[in-house]
Amino acid sequence: MKNLQTYTIIGAGPSGLAAANELSKNKNKVTVYEKADLVGGLARTIEYKNCKYDIGPHRFYTLNKEVNEFYKNTLGPDSITVKRLTRIFYDKKYFYYPLSPFNTLINLGIIKAFKILTSYFFSKIKSIFNYSKIKNFEDWVISNFGSELYKTFFKSYTEKVWGIECKNISKDWAAQRIKNISFFNVFFNSIIKKIRKKKVKSLVDSFQYPKYGAGFFYKKLSNKIIENGGKIELNSKLTQINHLDYKIKNIVIKNSTGIVDIETDFFIFSNPFTEIIRLLNPKPPQNILEACNNLKYRHHIGVKLEIHGPIFQDNWIYVHDPRVKMARISNYKNFSPYMSNSININPITVEYFCFENDKIWNLTDQEIISFAIKELRLAGIIDFNNTVKNSFIVRSLNAYPVIAKDYQKYVLEIRNYLRKFSNLFPIGRSGMFKYNNQDHAIATGMYMARNLINKDFDIDIWNINSEGVYVEGEIKD
Repeated sequence: MKNLQTYTIIGAGPSGLAAANELSKNKNKVTVYEKADLVGGLARTIEYKNCKYDIGPHRFYTLNKEVNEFYKNTLGPDSITVKRLTRIFYDKKYFYYPLSPFNTLINLGIIKAFKILTSYFFSKIKSIFNYSKIKNFEDWVISNFGSELYKTFFKSYTEKVWGIECKNISKDWAAQRIKNISFFNVFFNSIIKKIRKKKVKSLVDSFQYPKYGAGFFYKKLSNKIIENGGKIELNSKLTQINHLDYKIKNIVIKNSTGIVDIETDFFIFSNPFTEIIRLLNPKPPQNILEACNNLKYRHHIGVKLEIHGPIFQDNWIYVHDPRVKMARISNYKNFSPYMSNSININPITVEYFCFENDKIWNLTDQEIISFAIKELRLAGIIDFNNTVKNSFIVRSLNAYPVIAKDYQKYVLEIRNYLRKFSNLFPIGRSGMFKYNNQDHAIATGMYMARNLINKDFDIDIWNINSEGVYVEGEIKD
């Protein structure tokens, strides 16, 4: 008879719950500890007054067939197909994303459009003769799209999100997140689609979404885990990781009843990569601590506003207006009608990205709410026809790993150190310091669990989405 193991998982987000599901359905003893009062991590859904709100926009799309089936089977009839509409807001105008030549020409004007086209050809000439060296995000975008398009549609938004200059962001970020598309299929995608009647590699035009919010998937998944005998403990914060001879002896959890020591065979961590290092007792070597200090996470503030009256029809918009600090705005009613109890009520999230010492992070919740409403009116996104009835704030520490220049060498140094541990396994976006999406995070948890329970199964989860290309679709005849 198979000798079943015991497992502890830190974090009830996409990767943690995917791992717990894989373990529990194979009859292993597993407990998940989550510091929040809801499952889902950054993909959880909060119900407040008349609306449901996600932390930020979370659509589901994947080319991984197994993950896709897992998602569909978990949700069953509670999955809906949503038509995607995502635009860029710049100079009080909406630009289709990906950019459309006609829409862009009308909004920018002939002179600006001519400058964009000219700068693109100039960048191509430089690259042909090897005059341009690609060392960072800024170099990559200018080489592929030209300096004028970079300044118009990339620089402001990217620096809002990451809080550092584009020249200090790794070129890997561009290769992963700008969808492997060229200047020409950005601008002429709509023309080619009409002429060739093909689906051109681009952003997907529809996606799957749980009818009651992104977090509803994780709520249903957590119910499956519990049915399989697994446990999920909420309001439980990891405070220490005790180890000896590269093996975790126990971890310390703080919950509503006090301090609890946890001992199991294996420990799976989806909490921040750097937090794992800082909670180790005894402390790791100085070089590992220094590498840890060179890695940063960006914090996230979600301003939740119940806005009455007509507003934009997009799922979300990217705010490139340099006059305001908000970076992205989502309308969850445009994800699912079930997110609001009235067609006149819009559950909105206004997103700000910051570090802990930034001014906005240290404002009171009410000050941030007032600031967000003021910016919405300044930008012209809401007007006198709109009123805000209810509001609240969600602050998320260490939400986004900052993909700065040279980050890979620090991640590798820490990763090689953690690999010496016989029973410690990081997973997910935060736990692996990889800017991944839901499907990638789910895959890391699912496959790590399978690696542990089946010696014949051996997938290196660090290679998931590491090919440097973020593919959302393929050309289909």
